Amino acid sequence: MRIAFISYWTCPRTRLGVLKSGGMNVYLFNLANALNKLNVHVDIFTRCHREKHESVVYLNKRVCLIHLPINGNNHYYQTQVFAQKVLRYIKGKNLKYNLLHAHYFYSGLSALTLKDSLNIPLIQSFHTLAIMKQKYAGILDPDRIKAEKEIVIKSDALLAATEFEKQDLVDYYRADPRKIYVINPGVNRHIFKPLDKNGSRQTLKLPLDKNLILFVGRIDPIKGLNLLLEAVSRLSNKHPDFRRNNRLLIIGGDLNIRSHSSDREGAKILKVVRSKNMTGFTEFLGSRPHNRLPLYYSAADVIVLPSVYESFGLVILEAFACASCVLASAVGGLEYLVKDGRNGRLFKNGSINDLSSKLNGLITDGNVRKKLSTAAYKTSRKFNWEDQAVKIVSLYKKLSQA
Repeated sequence: MRIAFISYWTCPRTRLGVLKSGGMNVYLFNLANALNKLNVHVDIFTRCHREKHESVVYLNKRVCLIHLPINGNNHYYQTQVFAQKVLRYIKGKNLKYNLLHAHYFYSGLSALTLKDSLNIPLIQSFHTLAIMKQKYAGILDPDRIKAEKEIVIKSDALLAATEFEKQDLVDYYRADPRKIYVINPGVNRHIFKPLDKNGSRQTLKLPLDKNLILFVGRIDPIKGLNLLLEAVSRLSNKHPDFRRNNRLLIIGGDLNIRSHSSDREGAKILKVVRSKNMTGFTEFLGSRPHNRLPLYYSAADVIVLPSVYESFGLVILEAFACASCVLASAVGGLEYLVKDGRNGRLFKNGSINDLSSKLNGLITDGNVRKKLSTAAYKTSRKFNWEDQAVKIVSLYKKLSQA
């Protein structure tokens, strides 16, 4: 079986946490590798990010990453240019695919053209939905909503990460529930596993005598980092010893760009840290290699995911697999993974008061953290990429034989 992944928006090789590179990159890379182990050939078509010309990289025996050059920022137009370049590549190499699997809505727009030209089925993974961003974050994007609705109608199948996402597709996009398949993402348990806390801190040159609060994600308004900064600021003002006993670590963004000067959101976040006099106990670590994240998860006392919207929350799953204590906003896929008071804590979405209160409770109670992290690790054992890939292959076979 040979599958074509369409990933117009992002390449799985780009550094995580920088601009648009995040959980979808992790998903693409790990799913493709898991499919490789099941003897499925995967060609990932994406835009060039560093290269100026077409380039092909084999990630392993059966996974090929194909970069195609695209110029310009009119992405709705460029998706069709991209589709034509994919078609020329496929025909030039005389390739045959069982089906297309598109990731994100821009990819879906390209894939609709490819589906018609190649006469093969299309399965769509949205990863995030514009209507949900509008509902939870007030981000208005009517053109994207229109595009997503078209993709919902014309795709042969929709792959949702949770039952929550399936219901969102039905309620807000009027998707046919019969063509929505729920298959959770997984976690690479060979990489993400519990490590010794003090040993991890020593490796990372982090202090052994402080509580470490960790944020991992893109520097993007949807990730809610501003909420976490405000909550930590309030705690530092309320409790005289907070600044001395705690440190906030932020993984994400590009530190090669001084002061995040070319990144509007990064510059805004940095300004908040300075204005609230938090520079002494807040550290921007920038992007970190994915295989180094287990050290940070294991070193931290609390991992906070304050997103105002998440369709799933791979950071939580990775942290769970490292037996970490997690505090997350009660929204979307985060509620699917985190059961409040059982394997983590949830705070009311957007509530700085609730976030600061629960964060302080976790920081000051090691017994609760231990109980939650133990349960979190047990939860993570349900999510293996190997098992999820088997389910996805079954879906591929069902669609390609229909």
